[in-house]
Amino acid sequence: MSSPTVLVVGGGVAGAACAIQLRAHGVNVTVAEKTIFPRSKVCGCCIGGSGIETLGKLGRLEPTIDGQYSPVFHRIMSSAVQVNQWRGSIGGRTVHVELPSGIAISRETLDNALLDEAKEAGCEVHMACLATITNVAKDTIAVSMERSTGKQEQLFDLVIMASGLNTSGVAATLPWTESPHGPFGVSWTATCNELDSHVIHMACDDDGYVGLVRIENGRVDIAAALRSGSEASQQGTPADRVMKILARSEFPAYRWESPSKVLTTPPLRRARVAGAGRLMAIGDASGYVEPFTGEGMTWGMQSGIAAANRIGRAIQAGSVDDLCHTGHRWDRELRGLLRRKKFTCRVIANLLRSRLARKTVGSTLATFPKIANPLIRHLSQR
Repeated sequence: MSSPTVLVVGGGVAGAACAIQLRAHGVNVTVAEKTIFPRSKVCGCCIGGSGIETLGKLGRLEPTIDGQYSPVFHRIMSSAVQVNQWRGSIGGRTVHVELPSGIAISRETLDNALLDEAKEAGCEVHMACLATITNVAKDTIAVSMERSTGKQEQLFDLVIMASGLNTSGVAATLPWTESPHGPFGVSWTATCNELDSHVIHMACDDDGYVGLVRIENGRVDIAAALRSGSEASQQGTPADRVMKILARSEFPAYRWESPSKVLTTPPLRRARVAGAGRLMAIGDASGYVEPFTGEGMTWGMQSGIAAANRIGRAIQAGSVDDLCHTGHRWDRELRGLLRRKKFTCRVIANLLRSRLARKTVGSTLATFPKIANPLIRHLSQR
């Protein structure tokens, strides 16, 4: 079978990782990104041990020998801030949990590095390009590619949706199994010289939770998941509510500058059918569960790499039928890929919304922090 043409819609961590891995299989890849990088994004900006391992293997089909990693891995690791502790304000107690490994890095730096690697690997990358699926047939997918120079319809053998939470255009083909609901995301960066480096800070209360971490430019990334609904919104603007959570926490009264640009998301919790025919969804486009120690970007990269490997296996089989059913097989594979870790994070998220559970967890972990070690290891493993 000749190499198929694959369109990856979205150039973030999931899309870029998928594109890089597809090139390792010799696939012809086009990436369509609707914005121009670097761009800000609502994100906790943390990657745990599993994500670091994933970065080291990105773009390789054979097992990685220790120390022999791709150039993009070394660029990312040299830019990032090492993270070695999770510090939580839970139920009126301060909890300190040691992390085996982790980094903090801005999405501007990370996404740029990964997409540059995709270009160097031979991907055709279009920025400020709005890709809209216009027809899904048995043998091809028609896509409208709208750029500043005009609109053009192109045909692709496969399309991979990696456009994050903004995937309403494919709902008819890849329907929701859990429609968007629950908390919404809030994020901005600020200056705070008092906040400890190398530590993920997280404050939890009735209105949601806020994560803080110092990134490579010295600023602090602030990312929160807040309760949605009219009753919650009466507590103030998203930024006001974040500051109130921090003020109610056990953390010191850090001095914060007023945010100049606050980013928000639609409701976060969601899940969809991740593939059908020649169409696949990866990363947040396939579903979202709130992460806690840097799992989110790792899940995105791992799903992108697994999707690329699924296509690689179809090419190797040499069967047109295999390619036609790649999406259906991917839906089954993705459900099993991260099921246990996402289930664990969903349980934690639900617990932290209960005042009694927060008090119990906070008191227990403040006294016996090593109880959290098995959970941290579970989330940090591939």
